[in-house]
Amino acid sequence: MRYLALLLLFGCTPVFAQQTAQYTQYVLNMFAINPAVAGSKDCIDVRLGYRQQWVGFDGAPVTGWATINSVIKPKKRSFKANRHGIGAFVEADNTGPLGYTSFQLAYAYHIQMKQDVFLAMGFFAGVRQEKLSLGDVIADDNTDPALANNGSVMVYPDVTPGIWLYGKSSWGGLSIQQALGNRVKEIGVETRLTRNFIASAGHRFRVSKDFSIMPSTLLKLSPGSPLAMDINVMFEYKRKLGLGVSYRNQDAVAAMIKVPFLKYFTLGYSYDMTTSKLRVGGSNTHEIMLAIYPCLPIDPNKMIVRCPIFE
Repeated sequence: MRYLALLLLFGCTPVFAQQTAQYTQYVLNMFAINPAVAGSKDCIDVRLGYRQQWVGFDGAPVTGWATINSVIKPKKRSFKANRHGIGAFVEADNTGPLGYTSFQLAYAYHIQMKQDVFLAMGFFAGVRQEKLSLGDVIADDNTDPALANNGSVMVYPDVTPGIWLYGKSSWGGLSIQQALGNRVKEIGVETRLTRNFIASAGHRFRVSKDFSIMPSTLLKLSPGSPLAMDINVMFEYKRKLGLGVSYRNQDAVAAMIKVPFLKYFTLGYSYDMTTSKLRVGGSNTHEIMLAIYPCLPIDPNKMIVRCPIFE
């Protein structure tokens, strides 16, 4: 029974496999990980993404998502003053017979700590639909209680708090996905959504007028699972081309490319080469992202102090 074997390989509960999505280009997708990022730009920021994990492995995760966030512009005050951010995040993930669809609204408040340094606090709050399709499962024992129910169930509220410290060239953040550890009933065996503790940080080093190097890292910890660590390094030329490499412990190495175009767009692509035992069944992962940020020129005195690392 191929799909159930896949669930065991994921190492999670017998009912829900990949409870939260994995991103290689997390730097370009930071708002999806940390709600406190909402309002970090002085314009609307839209991100669209698609990830096909472990191509060739039957029932492997496929994820699609979209985010939008913006600042609430303070009246009669500099953009550098304390401010509010809002946003929304929708995501669909399917792993064999299992899947979920999540819809989240975000709010963040940005506090100026000192010149060009801000601390933001925010949260996602929304709903999540968990799905199980038993028609896609081939089982040796049809009396297994995990196969007693199928269909979908709404899980709410789904809450993710986050904090975000940033300046012109550095950033760091903490967030807790599925912070409430909600129970999921009426699908298979009753279980809980696992809390995921995520820490991230990065810095832009300017080597010269034209070149910069941007190392970053993301750590993810959930109970019962080993620490997951991503280390990314992006080399950028004149903000016109970015080439990067990534390492994920015990899982994959990846190559990344980032290409800004038409003034308000950036296209990102990553290719993961699996290093774990899963490479036997399917070794490659593709992830593509499109960023849209129509930021118009404004008075420099009114510009937001924004971290450029994830532009």
